[in-house]
Amino acid sequence: MPTESSYSGSNLAVYSDPYADNVPLTDRHASQSYAYNPWNLQSNQQTPSDMPPPGFVPNSDRLATNIPPMDQQKKRQIIPWFTVTVSVIQVIVFVSELIVMHKYTGSIIATKPTFNPMIGPSTYLLIHMGGRFTPCMHYISGVTDVKTKNFPCASSTTVATNVCTLSELCGMGGVSDHPNQWWRFITPMFLHAGFIHIIANMLLQLQLGGSMERDIGTLKFASVYVASGICGFLLGGNFAPDGIVSTGASGALFGIIALRILDLLLNWQLYERPKRALMSHLIEIVIAFALGLLPGIDNFAHIGGFAMGILLGLVLLRSPLKLRERTGQPIANDYYPKSKTLKDRFQNLKAVFSGRHPAWYLWVIVRLVMLVLAATFVIVLIRLFNKGGGHCGWCKYLSCLPVKGWCDAYLP
Repeated sequence: MPTESSYSGSNLAVYSDPYADNVPLTDRHASQSYAYNPWNLQSNQQTPSDMPPPGFVPNSDRLATNIPPMDQQKKRQIIPWFTVTVSVIQVIVFVSELIVMHKYTGSIIATKPTFNPMIGPSTYLLIHMGGRFTPCMHYISGVTDVKTKNFPCASSTTVATNVCTLSELCGMGGVSDHPNQWWRFITPMFLHAGFIHIIANMLLQLQLGGSMERDIGTLKFASVYVASGICGFLLGGNFAPDGIVSTGASGALFGIIALRILDLLLNWQLYERPKRALMSHLIEIVIAFALGLLPGIDNFAHIGGFAMGILLGLVLLRSPLKLRERTGQPIANDYYPKSKTLKDRFQNLKAVFSGRHPAWYLWVIVRLVMLVLAATFVIVLIRLFNKGGGHCGWCKYLSCLPVKGWCDAYLP
């Protein structure tokens, strides 16, 4: 897959650092000349002591203009720590799934009573270890109030071993007649349905996720990743069949894909091969939706994660290129000392919002509206889930194939 963050072309060298929103203090009364001037020097200004030695070549995946001083470059994140940390945790959890599966059944791959097409542990085990399974999370008439032992166990390999109660199947402290294991909106992000599932997710996460984290920073990246993952499982909890299990980081990754596509569309001219990058992401989406029809994966997680990624992307990403051109925002990613006192910070805040073009204020309003919509989206889904879910009869076919009882396999 191409590196979507590659930028080139002499006609593009007049723009700023692609992920700098130029919101911090900038001298909007300075000359709007777009001459190449990497350290933003004035004609009468001395060369800074931190200017790099002759022959220094800036990062090739960025526009070679207005590069911050070297001390700022040293602060640029080299290792995408959040992406690496989450990936390591997910691999450790997957290995734990295999160990527990082998302990319970003598095999690391489920073949009986049904074969796991993801090449991994049984869905019974995924339920027991924290997969998103709605009977463990809220009341369902005729399901959660059944006292007989007719649910599969985590160690089940045949229908004859369906001798557990719902509480025993759910584990994690068990459940009552009104289950409330709300953490199953979070824990599935660290579980995977099999080798195919985790390999596909890790490849995308380490490549696209790592690149995106470097571009927008760990805090923004982590916020979108976690929020998209949770929102995906919330949507699935409301509209996916009660009898299927959902696991994986796909919802979170769809939020990251949404970020990249959104930035691509808003800043089309800054990408080296934008059509190729867009096509690559569309292929990823198609493949993910095909896999989402198989057991253990949920297309509603993909949809919910993508929607949250779009909403938060409009809040957190840089302003569109055309808006920056229209508002005359300076192209420099200027270096400013940190504010040391509250008075300095207040003065800096005033400078950020004073004397802006009307279109700049309009974009700030758009960001605030998107933030409110993101919060509203989550609140509505939580309230709907607490009332029993969305009750959409045909929606289940977006997330499972009506073969071999996949849509309702784990209900009595």
